[in-house]
Amino acid sequence: MSDPTSMSSAALVYQRLVPQPVRSAAASTVPGPVRRKVKRGLARTLSRREARLHRRALRRVRKVDFGHSQRRTKSPDGRVGHVHTGLTVDLARRLDHDLVTYALDAADIPWFAVPALDDRRICLAVETRDKGAVRRALRALLEEHTGYVVSVSPANSDTQEIPGSHVKAWKHYGKAKVIRLTWLRTEPTENLWVGEDQGIEIEFWTVNTDLPGERLAGPRPNRVQRTVPSDALGIEIGLDRLSGYCDIDGDMEPTITLEDFDIPRLEEITFPVDAVLLWQHPTPWGEELLRAALRSLHQYAPWIDVVHVLAQAQPPAWLVADERLSVVPAGPGAEWRLHELPDIADNFLLLRPGAVLGKPVRPFDYFTPHGATRPRRGPWTAEESFAPWTRAAYSATGRVTAHGYAEGPQPYSCETLARLAAAGCAPPQLADGQRLPAVPGTHPMDGLVHHFGQVAGLADPSGEASVALHGALPGIRTHLDRLLVRRDTQQIQFFGLGTEEAHSRGGTKAVVHFLRRYFPVACVFERGQSEDRDNLS
Repeated sequence: MSDPTSMSSAALVYQRLVPQPVRSAAASTVPGPVRRKVKRGLARTLSRREARLHRRALRRVRKVDFGHSQRRTKSPDGRVGHVHTGLTVDLARRLDHDLVTYALDAADIPWFAVPALDDRRICLAVETRDKGAVRRALRALLEEHTGYVVSVSPANSDTQEIPGSHVKAWKHYGKAKVIRLTWLRTEPTENLWVGEDQGIEIEFWTVNTDLPGERLAGPRPNRVQRTVPSDALGIEIGLDRLSGYCDIDGDMEPTITLEDFDIPRLEEITFPVDAVLLWQHPTPWGEELLRAALRSLHQYAPWIDVVHVLAQAQPPAWLVADERLSVVPAGPGAEWRLHELPDIADNFLLLRPGAVLGKPVRPFDYFTPHGATRPRRGPWTAEESFAPWTRAAYSATGRVTAHGYAEGPQPYSCETLARLAAAGCAPPQLADGQRLPAVPGTHPMDGLVHHFGQVAGLADPSGEASVALHGALPGIRTHLDRLLVRRDTQQIQFFGLGTEEAHSRGGTKAVVHFLRRYFPVACVFERGQSEDRDNLS
């Protein structure tokens, strides 16, 4: 390797120690074999020195008592993965952060967190002068906790399949301004894999002395500023201030950043967001829908404050209320009065039976920082334009609707519901989506509430649409397998699991099997033993 900061190249050390005139004279007077022998001896000396430093870094890393997995396994692409019981996306992010910061602290390398543009990943900054020590510390870490390293800037990912403990995995390190460390993690069933689109990025900041005050300059833009005073004070900051995907009220330890970065993000949501789940199908497949909705919130929306289950039937025995989960008995029409739920937050997500989150989401995906909702636009057809909800929406606002709204989790605000109730709007007729023979269009309540909110300036329709599937869809297993492999859909909505056609075609059973594989990790809301999960009648 030719990077002096990483492997102390013998050729570069030779150039640094021997002046140019002496090298020129040696090239013409000293025989070639002698020069090559001297360089090989220097290379062996440096290699032994590098090995000693690596062993020292490895001893420091092995003192860590966290981050160890139950066992190792192979990921679908053949790389090494780590198995953790109860794995969540948020837990994996915290494990990655703690491992890297521990390795840097053990090597006495100063660092600070940076609010990166892509907040799926936590970004740490170190000075370029510590680049050699950083490589040794991280290589030792990746030998103890097998992971992978790639160059982000300049982009080069041809080492992503080489374990980071190997020297050749660091061949682009000399020119790299930003690198990414990745650990692949899974849970015991190995259906859920986390890490490919996460990891920890390391930026190498340089000292700039051209200005009156010495400053540190970053290699790429971030959400706040690219240069900071070199003597800026370090402060503690929660990971939720760096990434919108983190648990806002989690009990995890904060990280360290500079006071100049303690500035609210443009998309940062500071108010609490609750979730409301409807429970109305006391059947085994109905329980699976409820369980999957709870697990999707636990896995992909850890920032949810309190979950309210609106029970229109006897709730399952495994569902026990606590400080983060309330079970509220409800009768017909209760969905129209969600703003009257006790202790409900001003903003909340509504998940009807069959609605789940398919990948990590942020509060900003559903709400603006000022509290307005961001419902998802849906398809618009001729039948949709003549639907009863469009007439009700026009009567309530005097404005014609121009688009529908997608299925799946819905953002709601108590203010919009309260204004709509005060306006004297009649509650729309709501059908049971699990008994419908086909995928419906816009839900009547969503259409009316979101259109009213948009006209009143309380909603800003945007975002990507959901994937909606009916249990009786021919070839539904192919669609489910695609969703399971890709895991790239933010919202998923299932319909018709209670229809005879879905049962006779095996669609209900296929959806339940899919949900168990898509959400294999139990959530904090499940208590005790669940009922028989194999009986789908």
